[in-house]
Amino acid sequence: MVKADAREALTARHAVREFLAAQADESSDLDAVETIVGELIANVIRHADGPIGIHVSWEGDSAVAIIADRGPGIPVVRPVPGADDTCGRGLMIVQALAKRVEFSARRGNGSRVVVELPVHRQPAGRLESLVLEATRLPRRYAPARRLRPLS
Repeated sequence: MVKADAREALTARHAVREFLAAQADESSDLDAVETIVGELIANVIRHADGPIGIHVSWEGDSAVAIIADRGPGIPVVRPVPGADDTCGRGLMIVQALAKRVEFSARRGNGSRVVVELPVHRQPAGRLESLVLEATRLPRRYAPARRLRPLS
């Protein structure tokens, strides 16, 4: 879990990119990965209170990210933004860049987005996951740098 603020969002985007870059092949689009993660975190910061759960793992030669929050949930029907609107395109961008996107939400109980990222794993990589956590320090959250392997 990371705190929903801009500093941690930037740290999380970079941590996800670094994690994937270590095993990604040359055809991977790590810039798109950063955009996808950044857009999803920005949506949580804008629409939900509380921490953001971020889990990234290699599944075979593909990478999957799960972004979860405890906010009001993603509406099933979302209006298409007008030409002059300055927001409302984040999920459209995510859908355009990702291989696959699944949204699930329960009104008042949060949202969960599962994204197959536009990266490919180099052959013979070992199974790894990345979970970002905020480390509690007095009076504030630390940047999401501590990594914890899944068991």
